[in-house]
Amino acid sequence: MNLELDETQVLLRDTVREFLSAEVPFDRIRELEREQHWDAALWKDVCHQGFLGLPFEEGLGGAGGTLLDVGILVEEFARRAAIVPIVETLVCGRVMAHHAPAERAAALIAALLDGSFVPVPAILEAGDRYGEIGVVVSGSGELRGEKRFVDYGTDATHHLVSAAGAEGPGLYLVDARADGITARPLHSIGRTPSALVTYDGVAAERIADREALPDLIRLGRALAAVQCVGSAQQALDMTVRYASVREQFGRPIGTFQAVKHHCANMAIRVASARFLVFEALEALDQNRATAAQVALAKASASRMVPDVTMLAHQIHGGNGVIEENDLYFFTLRGKERSLAWGSVDECLAIASGSVEGPHEWLC
Repeated sequence: MNLELDETQVLLRDTVREFLSAEVPFDRIRELEREQHWDAALWKDVCHQGFLGLPFEEGLGGAGGTLLDVGILVEEFARRAAIVPIVETLVCGRVMAHHAPAERAAALIAALLDGSFVPVPAILEAGDRYGEIGVVVSGSGELRGEKRFVDYGTDATHHLVSAAGAEGPGLYLVDARADGITARPLHSIGRTPSALVTYDGVAAERIADREALPDLIRLGRALAAVQCVGSAQQALDMTVRYASVREQFGRPIGTFQAVKHHCANMAIRVASARFLVFEALEALDQNRATAAQVALAKASASRMVPDVTMLAHQIHGGNGVIEENDLYFFTLRGKERSLAWGSVDECLAIASGSVEGPHEWLC
């Protein structure tokens, strides 16, 4: 796979980066963290800019982009530590576009693009295993049960809930503002909104069947891995800049061999993780990605990001342990995303099921 961006992708990356740099100062993110709020104002701008239309067909009002394009978009949002449900909403939208009835999907995607519909996945339960479903939907369409670690669960307009109904397991759309829903905010290491959500007889619309859930998990896992890469890349860039200006013994610390080696090792780890992650996105786009491939990409990114960010703090020295330094954003967000959608151990356990199978190494 060639990771070099084409002209259109470079333009996309630079446009998103410049937009976020101008619209999302880090002091604003600190304020949102203290208030435990999401960036609603930024979300309106994101919708206005048309970024959410990237992965959808032109017939649905989208831009007809690829998942590689989406990866570029998500990485830039991660590099700014923006507190918006960019991954969660795009994952739900992509799954609904592919699995919901055509007319219903068109209406939902139109609402998503104009910002009036902000769906987030609600799939993890007390068993802490993706794909296991205990939440049930009655014959009258009422959903009951509990979902944990619902990212942006208190801010979304709708939850896309995995549940078992009369037709078997599937994905159900629930109005997050309806009576019968209790969302208790949780404190996460990354300081982004998350909630424990209880559904007590809430009206639910079956939007997709059993086969949609694995697709949702694979895409969410791959894009969470992109977020890991984005956090690590930003930490690396900040560290290289710091090492080039911070002087010790009359010279920049970046001229010392030990610091050079640390930076080189960081760059190698980020580049290798990015390759696996974007290769998985390309495979997902072509409907040939396996659960094992995506899990291995996520495991690589999840293992890489804390190592890279800790080296970044080490090179920053005392300046790296104060929150006035923006580096902490990417350490905390990276660690949070390394656990989201499957930790290193969880993803390696998934991949281990394919170890004894045949491999076409030269393909």
